[in-house]
Amino acid sequence: MAVLLDNPVRSYAWGSPTVIPELLGRAPSGQPEAELWVGAHPGSPSTVSGDGRPLSALIEADPVATLGAAVVDRFGPRLPFLLKILAVQRPLSIQVHPTIEQAVEGYDAEDAAGLALDDPRRSYHDRNHKPEMAVALTPFEALVGFDDPVAVAASLEQSEHPDLVGAAAVLRDDDGLERLVRRWLTLDADAAAEIVTVLTGEASTRRHDPRFALVHRLAEAYPHDRGLLLALLLRHHVLEPGEAVFVPAGVPHAYLSGVAVEPQASSDNTLRAGLTPKHVDAAEVLRILRYEPRGEVLVAPVVTDPGIELYPVPGVDELRLARVLLSRSGVMVPGPCLVLVVEGSASLDGVSLARGHAAFVPASETGATLTGDGVAFTLTTALDQAR
Repeated sequence: MAVLLDNPVRSYAWGSPTVIPELLGRAPSGQPEAELWVGAHPGSPSTVSGDGRPLSALIEADPVATLGAAVVDRFGPRLPFLLKILAVQRPLSIQVHPTIEQAVEGYDAEDAAGLALDDPRRSYHDRNHKPEMAVALTPFEALVGFDDPVAVAASLEQSEHPDLVGAAAVLRDDDGLERLVRRWLTLDADAAAEIVTVLTGEASTRRHDPRFALVHRLAEAYPHDRGLLLALLLRHHVLEPGEAVFVPAGVPHAYLSGVAVEPQASSDNTLRAGLTPKHVDAAEVLRILRYEPRGEVLVAPVVTDPGIELYPVPGVDELRLARVLLSRSGVMVPGPCLVLVVEGSASLDGVSLARGHAAFVPASETGATLTGDGVAFTLTTALDQAR
């Protein structure tokens, strides 16, 4: 049967102090509460409500019954996906995520260097990739992928400062985007501070240009950060509720504001490139960055059944996310699956789910039915597209 979960909340400086407490129906803690984690990642596993066992322990006790033979064969005896709610009050770092091969190399290299898993200099916390998607619950602002270098160059050419005009000239070369990113990420501290000062000064007077207006906003939170240079190069998105953006490996991104559901492969590997007081490993970021300007990264939901919208992500076997408009007629939920209610309330085979609450449906449960009033998200693998 379905298992009710208690889900951990991570506190980061960029989080909202009120959004997640309100979602869970409890008083604020007084601290920024940034991420609600639903899953079995060892860094912050959900626990079985009532007995406190980590969901990972429940799965390890009988992987085939909980995950199904196909999932175990493909991913091993672990839950391959993770579901979060992000409550973004101030901008996150500009970051990238590795491929599986890069994650294995990076994890092993940090192990060999003697970095403990809780070392603040550590970027790799597991050997997995982290493709992810953000589905907006409120208007949600994000930078995802490099913008068209020619469009960025056209904006920089209006500058009166030779450093920015020179950057525009570089961007017009065939390999200019990569050369400029490498230059800016490897500047020594003094040189970086000098050009960031130039950029922020210009941004304060060119707020009629959306690109510079964004840099001006970001500089209020990170006034001396070289990540402001990278932000100038990224594509800006504002998602309305229900809209989604996909972030594959190697694509630079930063979430700026709003609330979203974030399904992803079960990983906590983050390579930060800027807009953060935390560790920035420029060499490792440059190793995994993809420089081709991203085209359309928005994910359009597809109605598969009345009241069910699927967010397809081709080529990512870990993720099959659906948004379910709950009704009393019920929706079948095949396992292994995470179910998270974001509006109203639901019942899952007799397990009551209030707003903000979640459950796990094991693979052995073949007849789980979700009913209620409101909205829920379900996350399973894409191994069986016929489900």
